[in-house]
Amino acid sequence: MSAKKFVKTVKNARRGIAFSKKFRYRLSGSIGLFVGLLGISALLVWWQERNFTGSYFDALWSVLFTLIGQGEFAASPHTFWGRVIVFFLSIFGVALFGVVFAEVLQRLINSRIRVILGEMMGINSCKYEGHVLICGWNSRGSYLIRELEASGRQIALIAKERPDNLEGDVFFVQGNPSEREALIKGGIQKARAAIILGDPDFGDDDSHTILTGLALEAIAPDVYTVMELHDPQNERYARYAHVDDILYSDSLIADITAMCTHNEGISAFIRDILSTADDGYSFSAFDAPKEFAGKTIRDMFEHFRETDALPIGIITPPDTNEKVPMSEWHSEVNPPQEQVITLPMKVVCIVKDNYSEKKK
Repeated sequence: MSAKKFVKTVKNARRGIAFSKKFRYRLSGSIGLFVGLLGISALLVWWQERNFTGSYFDALWSVLFTLIGQGEFAASPHTFWGRVIVFFLSIFGVALFGVVFAEVLQRLINSRIRVILGEMMGINSCKYEGHVLICGWNSRGSYLIRELEASGRQIALIAKERPDNLEGDVFFVQGNPSEREALIKGGIQKARAAIILGDPDFGDDDSHTILTGLALEAIAPDVYTVMELHDPQNERYARYAHVDDILYSDSLIADITAMCTHNEGISAFIRDILSTADDGYSFSAFDAPKEFAGKTIRDMFEHFRETDALPIGIITPPDTNEKVPMSEWHSEVNPPQEQVITLPMKVVCIVKDNYSEKKK
């Protein structure tokens, strides 16, 4: 477009400012008028300028180019009605086009801004499915996120305040994780698992953690839940929440530290198998394949070794007809090789971090 035609288009648009203000907040009406104006103008052009020769869509194309001052018809209409059409399109058509374009663009921008601000402020609802929901935050949260991301999981976090340097891919919800509204915003009903971290504001008091577990299990009892506790004396209360697993972070750290003290050089090995973010090896648990029911542990372990996994133990449910959380299942390292397999059963292996169950 030449500079002269561009200036002309701008001037025509400015003439329609007063008209466009009437429709600024009526996008649907503006679109309707714009489409109607184009349709009628194209019909008149097809009739008056072309005497119904060619196609209606060619006339519509000419009308569209008239809006930007381009095309043969925009430069020199041959009939009186053609000049009238060019005049109205130059003023009202350009104005309506500007209104429609500006409104659509502004709504898209505003929508995106709301999404971005909502995510930053933690007021949006999580749309993930099959993700891991972290409830609460403490000094171990950043390491936890690093490990979960290394395993390819989507992550959502509920915390009172957005942590510093929180990864951009983590969906953040600001709120109290023990409240129903916050858990629903975090997508607990569609989550694959939930992790309840101890709240440092409560020190060694696990009451808030247990309260979060109760709220979570009330909403989504089928979601696999891991709870972090400080005091083993509180486990009996945590059991009322029916969480699937309980972890004592302080005692675990103490056990690992003592083990490293008594066994020189073992710390590097422990760091490797306890992490999935170092491209090394790590622990992983798999369901015992159904075809091994009635066979021996030896047969199943050989099967896993053929898939480059190193089986080291099994996890089995207690002898009861009641459904119990996995935290109450029995774990056994190096079980008897001739033991007969009874399902359900979990097989614990040391595998490469990029190991896939598809290999089995």
